[in-house]
Amino acid sequence: MSSCNSGTGDFEKWICNINDICGPFLASPLGDRFLGSVEKVGGSLNMSKVNILGADLYRTPKEIQKSGVPDFFCVFQIRGRSLVEQAGNRSSLTSGDVVLVDSALPFRFSFQESSQQISLILPRQIVERILNLSRVELGVKIPADSHIARFASKLVVEASRHENLNPEESAAILDSLATLIKPSVLKSVRSSESYDKVFMAASEFVKDNLGEPGLNAPMIASHIGVSVRSLYRAFAGDSMTFSDYVKTQRLEMCADYIKANNGRLNLTEVVYRYGFGSPSYFSTAFKGRFGITPSDFKKRCAEN
Repeated sequence: MSSCNSGTGDFEKWICNINDICGPFLASPLGDRFLGSVEKVGGSLNMSKVNILGADLYRTPKEIQKSGVPDFFCVFQIRGRSLVEQAGNRSSLTSGDVVLVDSALPFRFSFQESSQQISLILPRQIVERILNLSRVELGVKIPADSHIARFASKLVVEASRHENLNPEESAAILDSLATLIKPSVLKSVRSSESYDKVFMAASEFVKDNLGEPGLNAPMIASHIGVSVRSLYRAFAGDSMTFSDYVKTQRLEMCADYIKANNGRLNLTEVVYRYGFGSPSYFSTAFKGRFGITPSDFKKRCAEN
């Protein structure tokens, strides 16, 4: 039973329940609309089902210090979309995707739209025994269309429906899951080094040419001397699409430019300076990234 005060607001009650069930977390609202719930599922498995809309959920070193044994969270995106960041990796999760995060390191989940996840704690000793910790990729999704994600999701979703699992059955499920995801969460021996070089070259070119409206994959591939297919693979290896990367870089530059000018500029200038096709698209993309409209962000910068 949760120890949270029923008299608190919805957001405060939700994060209190998260802390009761999942351990120490911080959260901050995104935008004007929030919905959230969390429940323990899976019997003797340490598993929870979380519903969220309009919030960031994260751990800093302070929350990590409050935790007990630093286990791993194996997170299954059941519906909706979320973003996860850890160890320099950033992945966009959609229905069916799976991701592994280490509770001993800071990480963040962002929920701009209605989302449901099942989070299963994988004990560190199981990860150490079955996986090679030095080679585990953190915050990198196992995509929904892979066989491993499909099999793992079926196993965990089915387990979440049973409240009478005994400790032996739960231990077998945890071992099976760790073995199942092993090929997908271990870093490959760097045949991918060439793709790393492509990514670095492309990202530098993007940053130098963000104001170009025609900035696209064929243009960049031609400039750095690779095929468009290789360019896409380089960005897929970093758990993002090429178009998402360009859009994110443009939005970050826009926000920095507005801050640098203390909000005292015309937003239309910002739109076209950084290659956005229209003010309406820019406004939608900006709010999706930062949880606030460009106009409100500009006002905040002007007030500070």
